[in-house]
Amino acid sequence: MKSKSRAGFIILFLALPLIHLIIFSYVPIIGNFVLSFTNWKGFGDIEFIGIRNYRKIFTNPEYISMFKNCAWYFLAAIPQLIFAFLLAVVVNGKFKGLNIFKGILIIPYLLNGVIISTIFIIFFNNTGTLNTIFGAFGLEALQHQWLQDLDLVNPAVASISIWRYYGMNFIMFFGALQAIPTELYEAATLDGCTKWQEIRYISVPFIKKVLFINILLSVSGSIQVFEIPYIMLNGSNGTSTPVIMIQQSMSENRAGFAAALSVLVFVIVLIVVGLQKLLVKED
Repeated sequence: MKSKSRAGFIILFLALPLIHLIIFSYVPIIGNFVLSFTNWKGFGDIEFIGIRNYRKIFTNPEYISMFKNCAWYFLAAIPQLIFAFLLAVVVNGKFKGLNIFKGILIIPYLLNGVIISTIFIIFFNNTGTLNTIFGAFGLEALQHQWLQDLDLVNPAVASISIWRYYGMNFIMFFGALQAIPTELYEAATLDGCTKWQEIRYISVPFIKKVLFINILLSVSGSIQVFEIPYIMLNGSNGTSTPVIMIQQSMSENRAGFAAALSVLVFVIVLIVVGLQKLLVKED
């Protein structure tokens, strides 16, 4: 009887989170997928229109440009990762005040999106910090209307992510570098290896999984960008992203179209997570 009672408790404790998962995760995902084939306004009758929403996304230049905008955020991740890695290599080791230094670097990642948006609205303003710096050094030719110029606004806004996220990348790289045995670096020094050779043949091979995870997170994050371009520009001046368009479509009573967009974002993120699980395995 005791074994049966114990088995019953185990089933009960497993059933409750499973039911919760089905009701609040799987059912909404399936329902959202079904709604993506409709012209539903969020209320009233549901009209099935087939793949018309998806056809609109892939044929309308306005919606195609949203995904192009995401590419700017992924491109910004490249210097972000390089800078974070080099910084981790430079400070790799133990020294007084290391924890304080790491805490300072992580501050931008911990700041609220509204605060960051306010800071960079002032920074990129026509009479703001960046143009003022250029003017002070006699570089008036470099002054621009950063948030109004359609050719510059997306690179400018995307560049904010370099400052915001490099601290988190630094912590991940630094943690991986700390796990490398110091004997390897000592042996490399005795063999006459340069610092560049140590990075190439010791540091990079040991942290390649962390590097790959950071790249995949950058891909996933770039497709889900929302708060900074939304708060700074409300998606105007060609800065709209898929998540911003989902929010705007919902506010315009285009729930079916918003569902189609959210399905595409979900599929892209799912593919990225699948690649991470497939390609980054434990030894």
